[in-house]
Amino acid sequence: MKRLITITAAVASLTMLAAPALATTHPATSHQFGSCRAQGDFATCDASGTAHHPLTIRVHVSASPSQSVLVSWDMTCGKGSGAGGKSGQFTATTPVNRVIHHPYRHPDVCYVAAGAQLNGSGHLHVWLTYTR
Repeated sequence: MKRLITITAAVASLTMLAAPALATTHPATSHQFGSCRAQGDFATCDASGTAHHPLTIRVHVSASPSQSVLVSWDMTCGKGSGAGGKSGQFTATTPVNRVIHHPYRHPDVCYVAAGAQLNGSGHLHVWLTYTR
């Protein structure tokens, strides 16, 4: 019985040590799939693209100088023979790196458009990424 407990503890220890190593050997690859740039007073730009089999989709916004931006997004995703959409908006201070949630757990494809507007003057960059 004592030997079984020792073996069980050893296996548990190895499992806990191996789990982080396994997670780091196959990191999710990030793919950029749309971007835009603009400049001026209250500059706006819209980035759009297609994400294939996304796990997470993110909208990123940078501004120079850093400032408040209004970010809006819209997406339509397909899974099998179905389709669904989501949209939203939020205000944030740059830099922005926010997950936007898709309507299906593992969609086959998502068509995404996201845009931002500066609250003042400057340079604006919007881009979209997804991980598989």
